[in-house]
Amino acid sequence: MSSTGIIGGGPAGVMCAIWASQNPENKIFIFDKNIILNTILPTGGGRCNLAYSEFNFKELAKFYPRGEKFLYSVFSRFSTKDTLDFFNKIGVKTYTQDDLRIFPVTDSSKDVKNALLKQLEKKNIKKVFENVVKVRKIENGFELTTDKGVHRVDKLVIATGGKGNGHSLAKSLGHNITELRPALSSLITKEKDFVSLSGVSLKNISAQVFFNNKKLKIPKNILSGDFLFTHSGISGPLIYKISSYCAYVDFSESAPLKIELNLVNLEDTEFDEILLNGLKDNAQKDVLNVISKFIPKNLAAVILERENINPSIKSGQLCKKDREKIVKQLTALTLHAQKTAVGEEIVTSGGVDLKEVDSKTMGSKLVSGLYFCGEILDIDGLTGGFNLQNCWSTGYIAGISLAN
Repeated sequence: MSSTGIIGGGPAGVMCAIWASQNPENKIFIFDKNIILNTILPTGGGRCNLAYSEFNFKELAKFYPRGEKFLYSVFSRFSTKDTLDFFNKIGVKTYTQDDLRIFPVTDSSKDVKNALLKQLEKKNIKKVFENVVKVRKIENGFELTTDKGVHRVDKLVIATGGKGNGHSLAKSLGHNITELRPALSSLITKEKDFVSLSGVSLKNISAQVFFNNKKLKIPKNILSGDFLFTHSGISGPLIYKISSYCAYVDFSESAPLKIELNLVNLEDTEFDEILLNGLKDNAQKDVLNVISKFIPKNLAAVILERENINPSIKSGQLCKKDREKIVKQLTALTLHAQKTAVGEEIVTSGGVDLKEVDSKTMGSKLVSGLYFCGEILDIDGLTGGFNLQNCWSTGYIAGISLAN
């Protein structure tokens, strides 16, 4: 009989435990100071966005700003299809939305959590509610010091996610940690004239991003999505993606990110023609009302105020110069992001250096018997089920490697 200690009772750690228990000779212990799988409850807005409907592993890996090449091997062994098959077998039926995000049919993270917990009980996996504060490699295994005592295990998995003390534990065992930074975060902007718009959202708009007067190379298909104004800046899926790709760009108050938002998804010349026709057809209407056909009315009012244009002026009286100002604002609304919103990030970029981990086993290349899975690794994906897919796939591979 051998023993495996898994530090971290999140999605990756639990997935690893379930598959490691395929070997009845392997006694599994999950160490976590908190309630097991509590981190899964808020995912997908409480609905648990389990995965994304992309079944080509190379295409799926493109949704990860960090870890893409490493994930080729991982996803070729445990794919989106494997994820759906796994959850179907444990009683979690799923459906796919129009945007290709996959959810349980009950739209409940709690149901996903309970289904996984049932598997832990079924496979007699022990839960140890203690905080591991120190790990040490010893002959034929590892010594774990917790806030309540000392434990010895033959194999060790660190699956503590992007936060917590897992990175310091990995470092103490000789691993390098790529600098941790917030990703999938809201951004604080220099502009304060949009504060009154907090809560106003726009659907599927596009953007361009510049830093130090240079356009950043972010995949064009990435730079579109829903957008939200906040009390201190900007948020929503589009901004999360921008913040993720810019996680290691050192923007600041003195050197901000310049974000140009195309609110109408049209070239300026094309939109100018459409707007001109709209103004002519509604010559007796206030210009505010005409612009409100393209964007929310309260946003239109702020933009007109920004350009010192009277919102009550009749559309037929709007001069060419003011029309061009409106076109510029709606096709390239410029905002300057000074920093990320502290503590609001959905995931953390950085983690255990992937060069030190075997993608075929999730085993450490430096320490025998040590494994990693989930967000502890230097892997992070965009919103849409990608970060959970990382947990399911790396957790499976680590678990199967331990079972064998």
